[in-house]
Amino acid sequence: MSKRTLTLICILLLAVASRLLILAGPAWANFSPITSMALFAGAYFSSKSQSISWTILSIWLANLVLNNLVYPQYYDGFSFGFAPIHMSLFVGISLLGTYMLKNKITALNFVTSNLAAVIGFFLLSNFAVWLNLPSLGTAIVGDELVYSKDWNGLMQCYAMGLPFLKNSLVSQFLFSGIFFGGFELLKKQVPALR
Repeated sequence: MSKRTLTLICILLLAVASRLLILAGPAWANFSPITSMALFAGAYFSSKSQSISWTILSIWLANLVLNNLVYPQYYDGFSFGFAPIHMSLFVGISLLGTYMLKNKITALNFVTSNLAAVIGFFLLSNFAVWLNLPSLGTAIVGDELVYSKDWNGLMQCYAMGLPFLKNSLVSQFLFSGIFFGGFELLKKQVPALR
């Protein structure tokens, strides 16, 4: 395994560990590095298959820990941590990183890809909640909230998700700045990472 690949994997493991920020309290909901990590993997791994594989593995490991050690009360038995819909969205974000950031990282494509990742995830994941699709990978507390299958129900679902969007945007740019900026600085210092 090359130094570059090993360094990228270490950054992904840091992202997985950073998901535990949620333990700091409810104000930290959706303050997560995972979307930034998926975008970063797409931008820097040498192939799409590597970026997708490492993205899925990182999310799965984080889900295993959180679902079984931090939130076991919300799951009926052992959680395997595999949430197909959410993982598919993160694969899409990884592919976005492959296409938007692969050639050259500029301020414009950095901002555009990060905004597209957060807003796209918000729109698609809440749409899946509105449809009440199974296997979202989310824990259900109390009675399940089911939205009416009309325009008003969809807008209510998006409105319920808006409080989480702020933390998603802030954490996206913070973690992307750390991951992308840190790796670019490392590349200048260590030729083997280029």
